[in-house]
Amino acid sequence: MRKDVPMDRERFDHLLAAYGADFARWPAEDRSAAEAFAAANDDAVSAALAEEQALDTALLSQTVAVDSPELLTARILASQKRQRAGLDWRAVAALAACAVFGVVVGYSGGMLAPPADDEAAYFASAFEAPLYEFDEGEEG
Repeated sequence: MRKDVPMDRERFDHLLAAYGADFARWPAEDRSAAEAFAAANDDAVSAALAEEQALDTALLSQTVAVDSPELLTARILASQKRQRAGLDWRAVAALAACAVFGVVVGYSGGMLAPPADDEAAYFASAFEAPLYEFDEGEEG
């Protein structure tokens, strides 16, 4: 059982939005507090109660045709059969285009590198850092 929470305007509005204007649909532990709050603050809450009552009336006036479980199952299965099976060729074409682009960029990237005979220029362009040569006595 929950501890009683005092009814204030914020809580009243929250419960009103959740359960509607009919206090019989409200949780049992909040009904009497809500009715007392509404009676004590009639001027403040009357507009909100009237608005929720109109919404309740509109919702209750709507009817929904309910199919039998067998008919609903058949409709769901029929809609599944209508969906296209197999691969999405747009996705396959996009994947192929990415593969071709990757191969072209991979092979053409080697042509942008400097000739192998100039190692300092090669490392400078590859790693954006110069190649330092150390004397035999130095450690690197």
